[in-house]
Amino acid sequence: MSEILKNMNEVLQSFYDGEILTTDGKDRFLMKDEKIFCYKDGTRFSLNIKDFSELYEKNRFLIYEESVEIDETKDEAYYRYYRK
Repeated sequence: MSEILKNMNEVLQSFYDGEILTTDGKDRFLMKDEKIFCYKDGTRFSLNIKDFSELYEKNRFLIYEESVEIDETKDEAYYRYYRK
């Protein structure tokens, strides 16, 4: 599980450290040029830091960690089929 950030100061510090954050694993928040960008379900919007802090101060944020899941049964079937 990703690290849960305790307050808005930790959230903002994570942005300054270059982290990508999420509230539910489906959305992404990142900071670029002193603006916070949100990406969710094919949409994108940006907020200045003050507006972001006011709107999202009650939300729980996590550091986003992209995980790659490998289905070993599909790997096994592939290599069994193509083995010569």
